[in-house]
Amino acid sequence: MKKFVSLLGIAALTFIISCGGGKYSDIKGFINDVIKTQEEFLASVEKAGNADDIVSAVTVFGDRIIKLGEQSLELKKKYPDSDKWDKEPPAELKAEFDRLNAQTDKFEKVFMNDNIKKYLMDPKVQKAFMDMGKKMESAKFFQ
Repeated sequence: MKKFVSLLGIAALTFIISCGGGKYSDIKGFINDVIKTQEEFLASVEKAGNADDIVSAVTVFGDRIIKLGEQSLELKKKYPDSDKWDKEPPAELKAEFDRLNAQTDKFEKVFMNDNIKKYLMDPKVQKAFMDMGKKMESAKFFQ
C-alpha cells in the first residue's frame, strides 16, 4: 500500500509539473516573454553602432510586442480582472510584476546614455519610433 501511495504521489507531482504547475502559469510565461523581449531590445540598442542599428532594434521590438499584444487579449478573456493587477497583482504573480516594473529603470538607463542619445535625433530613428507607436495604438494590450 505504501508503494502504491508513493507511486500515486510521484504521478501527481509529475502531472502538476508537466501542466505548468500553478493557477497563473500562463500569465507568468507571458510576463517572462515580455521581459525577455524588452531585454533583447535594450541589449540591441546598447550595442548599436549607428542609427540603422537602432531602427532595426525598434522594428524587431515592435513586431514582437504586437504579437505579445495579441496573446494578451486571449489572457484577458481568461482573467477578466487582470486590469486591476498593475496596482495589486495576485500574490502568486507579485514577483513577476516586480520584475516587469523594474524594466522601466533599465529603459531609462539605456536611453539616457550619451552614446544612444545621439542616435535618437536621427530622422530614421524617429520615424521608426513613430511607426512603432502607430502599430502599438492598434494593438490592444489587455483591453
